[in-house]
Amino acid sequence: MNYEIFKAAVIVAVLAAAFLLLCAIDKAMELKAEYDEWSTQKNRAKFRAPAYKQMNKRWTQRQNRDELWRRLTR
Repeated sequence: MNYEIFKAAVIVAVLAAAFLLLCAIDKAMELKAEYDEWSTQKNRAKFRAPAYKQMNKRWTQRQNRDELWRRLTR
């Protein structure tokens, strides 16, 4: 009878350890996904500012050309 209780306790401990291990793996995967998203946003922000600056420069040049063309064709 003592052996049966010990055997049941070992089974419960193994199941609890497996459950905790699965919880730890799940949390690690969740943290990895959050880090990947943060890293992606950081890289996008780094490249976004120069891209917007270049886009605004081209837009301004086009607007200036259009305005000059309008004034010349009057």
